[in-house]
Amino acid sequence: MTRLLGDHSLTSASKRVLHLLRSFGVGRAVSVCLATIDDQFLKSFDRKYRVRTSGYISLASTSFDPSKLPHATSYGAVNAWAFRWLLKRLALPKALHFVDLGCGLGRACILAAEYGFEKVTGVELAPELCVIARENLSSCRLPAGTTARTNIVQGDVLEYCHDAEDDVFFIYRAFSLEFFGAVLKKLSERAALQKKPLTIIYTERLYAGGSDCAKVFSEDETFRRVYEGDRLGQAFYVYQCAGQW
Repeated sequence: MTRLLGDHSLTSASKRVLHLLRSFGVGRAVSVCLATIDDQFLKSFDRKYRVRTSGYISLASTSFDPSKLPHATSYGAVNAWAFRWLLKRLALPKALHFVDLGCGLGRACILAAEYGFEKVTGVELAPELCVIARENLSSCRLPAGTTARTNIVQGDVLEYCHDAEDDVFFIYRAFSLEFFGAVLKKLSERAALQKKPLTIIYTERLYAGGSDCAKVFSEDETFRRVYEGDRLGQAFYVYQCAGQW
């Protein structure tokens, strides 16, 4: 189910590294390579937390609804150390409710639970990934009771957002551009309906050419940029949405 180079062949991976070198310099290109090596070979997060979240999984190899595959991407885990750093930097109130839209094997949920959010939810359509995510949460090496407030929901992300009560929405390169726009529109509607601001954390691996998904935020005036930057080869775009109150 996994591929050594994720979505890349050896040729395309080499081209990506060259683009990174030209666009971002040696330091950032090296950080991307080291993060990939860690996740594929060293698996430091999985070893430390006693879980299975590393690698890449093609959703076509699962029982993922075939009609929804055009709007989905392959599974790949967020860089754990970069995301942990971001949560500390943002210093969001721990009373908030966090949800990972397209949670895969649950790595971001584990880190959100460790951070201390009052409630953590992972939403994933592929049944096989949900099973592993739940196993990871039950076996991960965290203080007793930390993951008790964490739940994995098998279901469609857009349907979940229709009635979502959460405050922080995490998305890691999980959707097509069209579907991503639909999700943001739904979150904007929820913010307006609930009359409370929502925080959206969008992330993807750093690459040359900029992020098309990140540009979607700028097309909607209801989204206000909170943070944009990268760490260990992981690019983060954090926006707050107040909706049209």
